[in-house]
Amino acid sequence: MPLHTASGTDAQRGGLDITLSLPYKEALAVGPADADDLASFLHSALWGLSVLRTGKDHRLEEGEGQAQPVSTDDWPGLISTLETVRTTLLAGITAAAIRAHHASGGSVGHLALGMDTARSTAQARQDKVLKNPVTEWEIWATQPTESQPDNSDGWAYTIDLHPEEAATVGFEAERFADWLDTALWALVMLRTGINPRAEGGPRPAGPDDWYWVFVHLVHRLEPRIKGITDAAVRTHAGMEGTVTDLAVAMGVPTKTAQKRREKIVNAFPNGWERWALMGGTQGGDHTEEDAANPAFHVPLPAHVTQVVEIAAKDGRVGTTCNCGWTSEDRTVDTVQAAQWGEAHKAEMAVKDTTLSRR
Repeated sequence: MPLHTASGTDAQRGGLDITLSLPYKEALAVGPADADDLASFLHSALWGLSVLRTGKDHRLEEGEGQAQPVSTDDWPGLISTLETVRTTLLAGITAAAIRAHHASGGSVGHLALGMDTARSTAQARQDKVLKNPVTEWEIWATQPTESQPDNSDGWAYTIDLHPEEAATVGFEAERFADWLDTALWALVMLRTGINPRAEGGPRPAGPDDWYWVFVHLVHRLEPRIKGITDAAVRTHAGMEGTVTDLAVAMGVPTKTAQKRREKIVNAFPNGWERWALMGGTQGGDHTEEDAANPAFHVPLPAHVTQVVEIAAKDGRVGTTCNCGWTSEDRTVDTVQAAQWGEAHKAEMAVKDTTLSRR
């Protein structure tokens, strides 16, 4: 993958630099403008993870001093970026990939395997694409771009993380960059019909190529982006952010924003929202290699003062999360608690200020 990293003294700010790049022919197909938009989205997502987990903003201009606590006004911008890219660029790439997968002979079972979902869910998602008019963003994903590389070197974009950001999200940042590179690779295939990275040399894109697009963009990236967004919405509400600001950020009417916020705030945080706040894994989506990596075991954020689970006498499970911005007490019934599974409970246990992972 065209991904380069530098850390410590070799990084721009002493933390971690991640450089995404495309060779000239791929950059010619994607275009630097579209590539920049996707890379900027990745940068915003990583910033969101960092501020959710540390409560501090490290994106300061040189000479501005120490990182400051994140404010209520910071969240709408993050929510807007995540929602906009998720519902436009990423949605267009995914829909076009579903159509291309079907056209190249890919089965619904193969689609379901890539998305890691039930066959019926994959069928419904494919039907939604194939039985409806092509959307504006699906057209965007398949059309050649007018934006051209400045030179024959291709395209490159560097994301530079502060040391504390790197310590908090550095391990996941590289995975996110890998998935983002898959989005760029998908654009190349959608706009040229060719997989330039195939073993043995370029060849027409086929079902197995689209399979990996679904693994990375649908199975891995989608739920994480939703988790970050939901955590940002909940935190914005906890800091008394207005529904009006949220509506503008989401690009929806105020009533719609109100309903979406109430749905998030009035429900117990799901696994991916908890992941956005505390790191680690959710739902077993990790490998033995992940578990063996010290960076995978994320220290408890300083602004999270307590995370405990209590088995109540009535069979309900209560979870208390006292954060620097807001305190929430939620209970869920026994059935929901069982659905979390032992692995999820282990993720929430606090031992010596370190989250226990399995």
